[in-house]
Amino acid sequence: MGKRAKKDHLELFRGLAILAVLMIHVTSTPIVTLPMNSTLYPLYHIVNTVSHFAVPAFIFLSALVMFYQYDDVQKHSWSSFFFKRFQVIAIPYVLWSIFYYVLVIRIEGKTIEESWPSFLKHLLIGSNYPHLYFIIVIVQFYLLFPLLHRILYQKAIRTHLLSVGILSQTAFYLLNYHYWHLKKIGSLAPSYLLFYCLGASVGLAIQSTDGIFRMRKWIFYTWFLLAAAYSAQMWMQRADPHWVPRSWLSAINFAADYSFCAISCLALLQLSQLLSGLQWARLRMFIYSIGATSLGIYYVHPFLLLVWRKKFMSNDPILYHPLTWIGGAIALFLSWGFTVVIQRRTWGSLIVGKSAARRGKRNPLAVEPGHEPEKPSRQENIQPRESSDSA
Repeated sequence: MGKRAKKDHLELFRGLAILAVLMIHVTSTPIVTLPMNSTLYPLYHIVNTVSHFAVPAFIFLSALVMFYQYDDVQKHSWSSFFFKRFQVIAIPYVLWSIFYYVLVIRIEGKTIEESWPSFLKHLLIGSNYPHLYFIIVIVQFYLLFPLLHRILYQKAIRTHLLSVGILSQTAFYLLNYHYWHLKKIGSLAPSYLLFYCLGASVGLAIQSTDGIFRMRKWIFYTWFLLAAAYSAQMWMQRADPHWVPRSWLSAINFAADYSFCAISCLALLQLSQLLSGLQWARLRMFIYSIGATSLGIYYVHPFLLLVWRKKFMSNDPILYHPLTWIGGAIALFLSWGFTVVIQRRTWGSLIVGKSAARRGKRNPLAVEPGHEPEKPSRQENIQPRESSDSA
C-alpha cells in the first residue's frame, strides 16, 4: 500500500485548530454570564462564533490526511491500522474519562459506588465531560474508514465528493429534523459528513501536488463574508431566539453553520501553508509545537480552566476581563508544557498521544522547503450539531 509522508503545514493547521478550541472554551462563560449590552460582549461573541470551525476542522484534517496518505485500500492491513489508532486515541480517552469522571463526582459530592454505572454509559457517548464527545466522533470515523474509503474511491463518487458531502449532510439534517429527532447529534459521525467528504476531496486532489493545496484568494474573501454573516446571525439568535419562526431558524442555522465551517476549513489550510513560508521562525515553530501536542492540550486545558475559574476569577468589572484572557493563556501554556514533558516518556503516548517529534527522525520544528506560497447544543433540532462551548 502506498503511504505518503505527512506535510508540516498540516501540523500548523492542527495548531491553529486547537487554538480555536481554546478560544471557544475561554469565551464560553463570558457569552453566557455577561449582558449583551456590556462593552466587551461583542468581542467575546465574535471570538467565540468565528472559532466554531474548530471541531469540523479536525474532522476535515483527519479525512484529508487519511485519503492523502492511503491510496490503495485493498492492500492495507486494517488490523495494523486500527491497532495504532486504538493505542493513540482509545487508551488516553479512557484514562482522561476516568479523570474527569472522578473530578465531576467530587464536585457534585457523589460517591464512586453510586455513580459508576453512569460512567460506563457516558464513556460510550463521550459525555463524562463536555469536550470528550469529539474523541467518540473520531473513533466512529476510524471504524468507518475502510467502508468510507471503498465507497468514496468509486469513480462516480470520487469525482463528485463535495456534492456527495452536501447532499448526504442535508439528507441527515432533514431526516433528523422531521423524523428521527435524535438528541446530541454532535456526538454522531453523520453530523460531520460534509467536512469529511470535503477533507477527502482535498486529500485526493493534493496527491498530485506533493501535498500542497493550490492557493485561491476567493477562499479568504468568502471566509470574511461568511464570518460576518454567521456572527450577525448568531448575534440575532442570542438577542432573540425567536427572531424568525422556528422552522426557518433551523434551516438558517444549518446553512450558516455548515457553510461557514466548510469555508473555514479551506481558509485554515491556506493559512497554514502561508505560515509555513513565513520568516518568523519562532512563531511558526510554536504553532507547529502546539499542533504536535494538540491531543494533550485538548484533554488537559478544560481542567486548568475549571481550576482557574474556581480559584482565581473575579466578578470585579476591572479584573474580570484581564483574568479571563490570562486564564486562557495559562491554560494553553501549562497544558502545552505538560504534554511536551509527558510525551518524552516511553509511556507518554498512552496519556497524551504521540508527538510529531516522536513519529519521525527529522527535526519536528523544521518546515520543509518548497511550501511557500471534544458544548453539546441545548437546541438539538435547531442546531444541527454540537459546538465545544463548554470547558
